[in-house]
Amino acid sequence: MVKEQIMLNDHRKAIPLQPVKVIFYLQGEMIEAISENREIYYLFFYKYRFLTAVKAKRIKLQSYIEQAFKQGMVFDAPHPLIDKLLSTRHEFHSLSFQQLVNKLELHYTPQEQAHILTLFESFFPKKQLFAEILSHYYEYRRNGQLALGYQIIRILMDFAPKQSLVKSFVNDVHFHKYAVLYKDKSAKVLAADPIFAEKVFYTNKENEQDFKLLTAFLEKKSRWMDLTALFISERNTSLSIDEYHYLSHLLELHFNEEEKMFILEHLSLQYPAFLPLKQDLFNQYIRAEKIGKLLGLLNDPDISLSKSQLQALERMLEQSDTSVYPHEPVVLQKMVNRLMNLLPEKTEILLKQSVTVLLKTKEPAAIKSWISPLINKTGDLLIFDKIEKMVNLSASLNDMQTLGELYFEFRQFEKAIECFGWEMELKPSDPKPLQWLARVYHEMGQEQESEVYQQLCINVQKWG
Repeated sequence: MVKEQIMLNDHRKAIPLQPVKVIFYLQGEMIEAISENREIYYLFFYKYRFLTAVKAKRIKLQSYIEQAFKQGMVFDAPHPLIDKLLSTRHEFHSLSFQQLVNKLELHYTPQEQAHILTLFESFFPKKQLFAEILSHYYEYRRNGQLALGYQIIRILMDFAPKQSLVKSFVNDVHFHKYAVLYKDKSAKVLAADPIFAEKVFYTNKENEQDFKLLTAFLEKKSRWMDLTALFISERNTSLSIDEYHYLSHLLELHFNEEEKMFILEHLSLQYPAFLPLKQDLFNQYIRAEKIGKLLGLLNDPDISLSKSQLQALERMLEQSDTSVYPHEPVVLQKMVNRLMNLLPEKTEILLKQSVTVLLKTKEPAAIKSWISPLINKTGDLLIFDKIEKMVNLSASLNDMQTLGELYFEFRQFEKAIECFGWEMELKPSDPKPLQWLARVYHEMGQEQESEVYQQLCINVQKWG
């Protein structure tokens, strides 16, 4: 995936930004991005709606954004969740404090406005933020709406717990009955105060029951990005079959094939032994015809293939070149061994392509040792005979011509050129090495060199 560039309008100045990471934490989403001048910006979203962007000077201790980095779900760019967040908006503007307040009043409840303002503790003066949040409390107090007013107090208790006014609210007898309900996390409170409820569920998500409550809460709110982040986050230390099926459903609904593959690949690093995930990833590679990645998974003995998958794999092998094969000998040997069991009729092409890969870095003697266990299994001696012949020919200069032709067969053009060069010096009147040098250079796409050797060959034949 390619990192998508963001164009930020900061008070009529266009600033191109490159995403660095995304953080999901308690209803807020932040994209960390960097400018061409290496300045850090944060793009803030609330329930996937863009709010504003701010330039980071310093992050305050105990602030929302510091807690988000410590306790939130963080994903490095590039990532499909970054693309999904950015797709919700085409223009990104940096707002002043008052512009932000005006924007919040248009779209959010007083409780949401208060909570959103706490996100910006590191970027706007805390006194200013506190006063704005407090105004919502006083509005409820004047209207006699103590329960709603206490919801604002709970936000202030997290935001400024040491502030004397907040302490006086906490000790106010008028709020005692609400304090008891919140302490007990009563069902009534959790139903009435979604901001508090999400905080409770998220904080205790290691507990299975709270995890289920959190997923149900997010599903009810249609917060599918948070749900996806929750299941794929490194903070999620386990994954059940039911949870994985639910995640698969989310991926099917909201992500394209490339994005699904990206997410499953990263998830497989967290859960390398989780068979349903490995099988789905294998199916993704089949559909996308990612032969190199398919071959990497084939070394896993748990992976089973259907008849149609075998046919697809066979077709891809016939159309692929050796660049998709692993170059590490032990890994390659395991892969070839598995493929020979699955597709015995493809043994010859598998061994030939494997030898072609290994000859780039290994000498024929090492390849003879590598291939021997596989030959013993199949009884196919043709390829073994060729390798053994290369071993014997490499020991002297007596027949560089044949050795060069064998290197050519395995597409080791530089080594073939070296052999034909030796043969040409040893037998200057023989046109054969010149013919082969012209052929090698033609195969390499170097037509000018090919024509030179064709002409030399004609001259040797003419005057020889």
